[in-house]
Amino acid sequence: MTPSRILLIQLKHLGDILLTTPVLRALHNAWPAARLSALVPQGMEDMLSDHPLLNEIITTDRRAGLPRQWRLLQTLRRRRFDLVLEFSGGDRGAWYSWLTGAPTRIGFDRPGRPFWHRHLAFTLLAPAPPLKTHTVLKNLALVEVLGIIPQHHGPEFYWNQETTRQVQALMESHNLQPRGFILIHPPARWLFKCWTPVGYAQVIDALQNQYGLPVVLTSGPAPPELALLAQIQQLLQSTPINLAGRLDLKTLGALIAQARLFLGVDSAPMHLAAAVGTPSVVLFGPSGPFNWRPWGQGHTVLTKNLPCQPCGRDGCNGTKISRCLTDITAAEVLAAIEQQLHPCTSP
Repeated sequence: MTPSRILLIQLKHLGDILLTTPVLRALHNAWPAARLSALVPQGMEDMLSDHPLLNEIITTDRRAGLPRQWRLLQTLRRRRFDLVLEFSGGDRGAWYSWLTGAPTRIGFDRPGRPFWHRHLAFTLLAPAPPLKTHTVLKNLALVEVLGIIPQHHGPEFYWNQETTRQVQALMESHNLQPRGFILIHPPARWLFKCWTPVGYAQVIDALQNQYGLPVVLTSGPAPPELALLAQIQQLLQSTPINLAGRLDLKTLGALIAQARLFLGVDSAPMHLAAAVGTPSVVLFGPSGPFNWRPWGQGHTVLTKNLPCQPCGRDGCNGTKISRCLTDITAAEVLAAIEQQLHPCTSP
C-alpha cells in the first residue's frame, strides 16, 4: 500500500498533540509524496501550524451544533483519505475514523472497548503497548503496524518569522540574552500536578541572588494559573520578569528555545522545551515519567519515588494536592539546576 492522503486524529490536549509529530516525520520518510492532514480540537491547532511536513489542519469542536458537525463529516469524506491513524483511543476519534471511509484505519487494540470500536471503526489494530512505554514510542507503534520501522525522531515545534521578531523584541525590552536566562513555567493544566508556591519562590530568589541569572515566569491565561503565579509573586524577595498570561503558544515555544534552562512540571511547555532543544528540570508527581518525561537527552526528572507513584489521581485522597510533589524540596530542585548549569563542577 502506498497511500497518497493520510489523516492523523489526535483529540486530546496540547502535549498529546505535540507528541504525535514524530509520526509525521516517520510517514513522510516512508511516503514523501503523501499529503498529510491532522484533525485536532479547535484552539489547539497552533501546536501543529507551520510544520513543514503537514499539509492541512482540520479542527473539531465537541460543543458545536449539528450543522458544524455535519460540515466536518462532509470535509472528512471529501478528502478521500487512504489511511487514517487514530491516537486518542476514545469513542469520538473512532467514529471519525470510521466516517472517513478510508480503506485503512488504524487504532489501538483496547479489549475493554465495545465490538464496534475495535472491529468496525478500524481495519487494523495495534497491540496495546506495555505500560511503561513513552508516549512517543506508543504513537510510533501505529506506524509499525504498516510495516514501517521508524527512526525515533523527537517532537517538533515550528513558528514563523513574525514570531521570531516578536520574541527578539521581547528579549531586547527585558535585556535578555540568548541562553542567558532561566524560564520557569509553574502551572500545568491540572493543578494537582503543580509544585508549591513556597518552593518556587525559594528557587527563584536563589537563582537571581546567588547565580545572578534572570528568571522569566510564564503561565497560561486561565485564572487558576494566574492565581498560582500571584501566590509565588507574593512570596518573592527578588523581582523576576513576569510574563504570565501574556504569551501565546508560538511565542512561548520560541522564547523557551532561547532559554538556558526550563523549569516546570509535567505539562505541554515541558514537551515544548524538549521539542526546541532546551534542557529542563521537571518535577513529576502523580503522572508516570516513563510515559511522559521530556523526550531525549539533557533533561532531569525529579520525583520522590513513593510507593504510590504514579497514581494518576487528582491529589492525595481527592485533595487536589499531591504529596509526591509537595515533598520535593527547594534544595533538591536547586541541586538539579546546579548539575544542569555546571555539570563538570557539581558533586
